[in-house]
Amino acid sequence: MKSNRFFLYLLSFLEGGSVMVCELVGAKMLAPFFGTSLYVWAAALGLTLGGLTAGYFLGGRLSAKYANDVRLLYYVLIAAAFFLILMPITSKWIMAATIDLNLQTGAILSLLVFMVPPLVFMGMTSPIIINLLTNDVDYAGNSAGNVYAISTLGGILMTFLMGFYIIPNFGITKPAIVTGITLASLPIFSLLKIQKNIAFVALVIVFGLGAAKFNDQTSYPDNYSVLYESEGILGQIKVVDHPSYDITTDAKMGRGLIVNNTLQTYVGADQNYQYSIWSWANYFPTAASIFPKGSKVLLLGLGGGTIVKQFNRMGFDVDVVEIDQRIWDVSVEYFKMDPNTKVYIDDARHFVKTSQQKYDIIVYDTFLSESVPEHLLTIDGFKDARKILNPNGMIMANFYGYLKGETGKAARSVYKTFIESGFKTEILATPGTEQTRNLIFLASDEEKNFSKANYEEPGFNKIANLYDHLIDTHLLKTDDVEVLTDEKPRLSKLYAKAASGWKKSYNAYYRKYFPIN
Repeated sequence: MKSNRFFLYLLSFLEGGSVMVCELVGAKMLAPFFGTSLYVWAAALGLTLGGLTAGYFLGGRLSAKYANDVRLLYYVLIAAAFFLILMPITSKWIMAATIDLNLQTGAILSLLVFMVPPLVFMGMTSPIIINLLTNDVDYAGNSAGNVYAISTLGGILMTFLMGFYIIPNFGITKPAIVTGITLASLPIFSLLKIQKNIAFVALVIVFGLGAAKFNDQTSYPDNYSVLYESEGILGQIKVVDHPSYDITTDAKMGRGLIVNNTLQTYVGADQNYQYSIWSWANYFPTAASIFPKGSKVLLLGLGGGTIVKQFNRMGFDVDVVEIDQRIWDVSVEYFKMDPNTKVYIDDARHFVKTSQQKYDIIVYDTFLSESVPEHLLTIDGFKDARKILNPNGMIMANFYGYLKGETGKAARSVYKTFIESGFKTEILATPGTEQTRNLIFLASDEEKNFSKANYEEPGFNKIANLYDHLIDTHLLKTDDVEVLTDEKPRLSKLYAKAASGWKKSYNAYYRKYFPIN
């Protein structure tokens, strides 16, 4: 049985688009469990190619065995759609089972279970379509070229649509379901003309599964209130009112901004969501308090707006750069942010390179779950920042608390890069162990005097002497680390071990108190 040429090209176009949906959605599904590091994306890209390779091989074998039978193509596309719709379900199950493995192993095993199956079936379609199109061996090359070109075109268009519009606006679960239903629709309706019973069963399964997942609801404990939840450019975002278990002794109620199962901001309900529950949040404004009122500040990374509110109370003039519009929206609606704050929706490095404004303080607070955008923390990036930094200005950069041994190589590399960039650099350590604390790099052209640093917030003791919290950098060895550059991005590799341990501890917390999803 054969089908017309245009219809086969249309199916090829839909398959190519579905491949990119599968890949992008698969990588984003990993984020709440395994983060968004280079290792995660390498696993997603590698297994995408692996799944397609297996599909090309199997499709070639089956097209030879069932030559000119269009039903084979319909079955394969329906199977691909079925597994694509199933991804939001199978991903949760397998990632919950592999969450305690190391980052690389957990990501690879999870993708093998929920992302590779639909890709294998999608890969099978091109050889089958080429076989159906080829009547004359002399035109085989032309048919193959057309199929792969049209399939790739579908992939290109869907990549742009997913990245620029669909994921930011609709998340990842619904696009996976809608794409799967779309991919299955034409083969099912075509199959109805040939084998009505089989087509009807496929119709019920595919559409029923999609409808069930659309209506899927996650249940939370009674004392948890989910105010907002969406998936988009940064991954999964939630705003949840919940007790501060394991964070405060009285487990008081707080409001958390949770990005990929990592608490980015946590403010107290008893203080009208104005002040952070974390004491370490006071170290940024304390260090910055040596600058006078009216100082111009650039904050890279918004979160729930804790630092912005602190700087506003200090009388600073603050500009904010945030890459995800949703973060700005929830910070205003749920975290009492001043809606008149000047916020630029942009990549931080791009803004720094193109800004015509000068600043007294530039704050790097750009953690994304366990990842730090490494293109910001290179000698090239610091040179860009220096161009918009006023004389006697200061850079403040938030980072992991690890400083010693192998896990501390990332922080020591950042420190060495600041030094090589010509900055006098101090390292401020917030209280706690290396695993639980933060490091704040304080970099400026001239050594700063922090003896008059003065800041206080309700609920926390005033930091009497900031020098008590500065690392003795004379004891810091940097001969085993290198300067970070744009040409040789190594930061992701250096902090992978630290990030993996940090992410695992957060996952343990959320598995204990939250339904991870």
